[in-house]
Amino acid sequence: MLSSRIPYPLVGGDRKRVYHISKILATRYHVDLLAINENRAKREELKALDEIFDNLILFDFNLTILKANALKNFFSRKPIQVGGYYFKTVQKWIDKHFKEYDLVYCNHIRTAEYTRRLPCKKVLDFHDAISVNYKDALRKAKGFWKVFYFIEDKGLLPYELEVLQDFDKYFITSQADKDYLLANTSMPADIKVIPMGVDENALRRNQNVEEKNWIVFLGKMNYYPNEDAAVYFARQVFSLLRSKLKDVKFIIVGAYPTRRVQALSKIPGVEITGFVDDPYEYLERAKVVVAPIRLGAGIQNKILEAMALRKPVVTTSKGARGIAGGEDGKHFVVADSPEEMAEKILALLNAPERRRVIGQNARALIEEKYTWDVIGAKLLAEIEKII
Repeated sequence: MLSSRIPYPLVGGDRKRVYHISKILATRYHVDLLAINENRAKREELKALDEIFDNLILFDFNLTILKANALKNFFSRKPIQVGGYYFKTVQKWIDKHFKEYDLVYCNHIRTAEYTRRLPCKKVLDFHDAISVNYKDALRKAKGFWKVFYFIEDKGLLPYELEVLQDFDKYFITSQADKDYLLANTSMPADIKVIPMGVDENALRRNQNVEEKNWIVFLGKMNYYPNEDAAVYFARQVFSLLRSKLKDVKFIIVGAYPTRRVQALSKIPGVEITGFVDDPYEYLERAKVVVAPIRLGAGIQNKILEAMALRKPVVTTSKGARGIAGGEDGKHFVVADSPEEMAEKILALLNAPERRRVIGQNARALIEEKYTWDVIGAKLLAEIEKII
């Protein structure tokens, strides 16, 4: 497994995906992890990974080094993030050892450069078509991020399409993202949809929890699409709700809240938790979970987790697009304007039976399509074909 980040702790969809897919593969194969240790995690902090991987091959590069490396590649043809995570010392290790493995599993386009030209069995897990994400972000970003997304947007899609010629197979989290990539190329590519799954802990939770008049949003809060969603909801939707329900609270749960997110705590009724040991506790107590996603690609793990907990989720068309089999009004509720979102949330807050029915439907869909057991069987079949 080749990863641009250590898949632990399980904060963010990218780490969760690497962790759970590795866990699935380890039921059948010996799996080693090669990862960039950008947070300089200590080995004793990574004991959970020892239960999955035979060996951990970690390269310590802190954030300052990553930024400097990205700057060196600022004017190259490749995306900045590909250059930022590319190190010659890592390449030398891979060049020396890749023949020892039956398969190299590359996560994200950030790792594609290391193996795309090597004569070995290899797959690339795009996770998402991130060119979609950046194209959306470019329209809303300001200042430095506007410049960054402008530059990165030019190179991302060409690079995603370029590497479609280099691997034995490709995985992606949603049909919408697969269709987007294939619509932009005439090259044949073996892309398989392997969605995100829900953690077993969410599936086993005790449902007898007293709900509060809470609306909860869960996400890693230094990720720009999550930051945008939280700010949008707090400033444009929540005020409409507070005008009707004075005691309703909007709670933003997730690690690494940015200054823009922290500033939202000044709004009456808005709370910022930062990192919490048990984010599911907040979801369980919420009457409604929101995912007001306006930017992004792939499948929204935060929505799947709330659905697994039998919670009614109000999201946008963008948030719902990756959930195959999901229906508006049955498994979740879709609203794309502040007024519509406030109206539909208010209706749910006042309708406990409808919340219960949507929650039960949501859970049934998760059990049918989005558990790691279901996904794992499909994944292992695809890997076996390659090997």
